[in-house]
Parts: sequence; C-alpha cells; structure tokens
Amino acid sequence: MQERTVDPALLKRNTIKMMLRSDEKTAWTGFIAAAPLFADEAIASWADGPDPPDVLCSGVSSKAIGVELTKWVEHSQVTTGAGRALLEKSYLKVIASEKEPKPDHIRQVLLYDKSLRIEQADRVEFRNQLYTFIAAENAKPLPEFHPHLQITADYWKKVRSWYTPQGAPVDDFSAYPLLEKYLEKVWIYPRSSNDPSLVDVEWIEFELPGGAYTAQWMMQAVVDRVYQKINKYQNADIRSQYALHEFDLLCFYCDEAMLHNTPIHSVGYGFPQLAEQVRQNLNAAPNVFDRIFLFHPYEAPKAIRVY
Repeated sequence: MQERTVDPALLKRNTIKMMLRSDEKTAWTGFIAAAPLFADEAIASWADGPDPPDVLCSGVSSKAIGVELTKWVEHSQVTTGAGRALLEKSYLKVIASEKEPKPDHIRQVLLYDKSLRIEQADRVEFRNQLYTFIAAENAKPLPEFHPHLQITADYWKKVRSWYTPQGAPVDDFSAYPLLEKYLEKVWIYPRSSNDPSLVDVEWIEFELPGGAYTAQWMMQAVVDRVYQKINKYQNADIRSQYALHEFDLLCFYCDEAMLHNTPIHSVGYGFPQLAEQVRQNLNAAPNVFDRIFLFHPYEAPKAIRVY
C-alpha cells in the first residue's frame, strides 16, 4: 500500500467542524500518553476528525490512522443510578435531618421509598409527619417480658420493636397518610449510650447502594459497545474515504461508569482478566477495525489491546 499522509487541509477543516467532547479529549490524551506506540510507531501529529473517525493521526512514517472513540459504560445502570441519586437527593433536601437534633434513643433512620417524587404541595407536611412519627417511636417504652404478658401484634406497635443491635423495620404509617403515600418502610437503628450527638450530620438517610454484583456485567458492556460500533461501520468504507492505513477503535472507561456502574474487580479478577475475556469474545468479530483498545485511566496498565 502506498504511504499517504493525513491531508493538513482536511485536518484543519475537521478541527473547525467537529471538536472532541471534553471527556473524549481527556480519554484520548490519556491513552496516547499511556500507549504512544499503539500503531506500532510514534504519532507525529493528530487532530479532531470528522466523526467518523473521531481522531485523525499521522505516524512518524506518514502512516494515516483514524481512531473512533466510544465510552465503556453500562447505560442502563447509569440511567437507573443517576435517576435514583436525584430522587434520594430530593427527599434528603426536604427532610434536612442535619438541621434536627438526633432523638435520645435513635441513632439512624433509613428510608425505603415507593420511587415517587414528593410533590411540592406535600413537602412541608411530609417532613412534619416524618419527624412526628420518629418522635413517637423514640418515646415508646422498651419491650418488657414477664410470665403473664400477652404478646399480641398490637404489643409490638406500642414498644421499641426496633431496639436491637441490628435495628428493625417499621411500616405502620396508618396515622401518617403522607408517609404511607411515599414510603414502603423505614429501618430504625437504636442509639447507644456512647453515641455522640453530632451536629450538622445527616441521620435520616437512604441505604447505601449494594447487593450482589458480578464484574462480568462490565465485561459484557465492553463487548456490547464494540459490536455497536462494528455494526454501525460494517458497510462504511472509512479507510478509503479518508485514505487511512488503519481504522482503530478506543473504548474508554468514563466518569459515568465510575460513579454509577458496578466495579470491574472481584476476587481474583481485574482489568487484565476482563480484557482477556473481551479479546476472546472479539475473536470472530468482522474486520471493521484494525485494532481495538481498552483504556482505563485508573488501572495499570491503562491501555490493553483486545483485537
């Protein structure tokens, strides 16, 4: 193949027409610093591409290289996580427990909502009912047991049924219509005698994100993103259109994934193991891209070729 250089006029035109987004530019500059010889030679110059590709490069041998960028992210988790965070933030802004003294017998209250945003007209009364409910729970006596005690369902409503080291749920909101409207339950943790009464600290909160997860979800997210790009450009001759010797793909880990996606690590499993699984999944992929790389700015190594 005859060696061609990237047309400077084309680079200048594309820089004006299509600028990399800030996250793309951060990922690209991080990648080129971590893998300066990704094309088997140093890069003499690069500029924003026409999209596609996102970047046009010229190697030191005048080899023309186009690089398409895509985010390594699991979008359904981002949507769910971001939406969930906004909902919880709206509740905590209304409740503002950091402005209220912690009850004598209660250390923490966790909320389990019905995934409804509190209507503007309900906010003041919701807050009033919540603190009235908490005060009533705090004022209940401790459970007492003796041989003649009749234990009924009503008995547990009249005492601090949650007064155990692990706390307990309370879901009887029959006297509090707005709590019944917005909450499934609350989980109350008792306050110990040595628990300090800190000011300006939230003590009504939501449970931290958790539950079982598998790093395989993020491996599959890479494969899905790569195949989306393969399918998009399978019938487009990007190499001929821009006189490219190579058309590569860079899949980069982004801040959205860091904030809202499940981790890529589990016991005995990390970035290198994930990259190897991606490589195996791409063995039979159509030859749309000459090289495919994963870039994770918080790992070592940061860049791994998977195709």
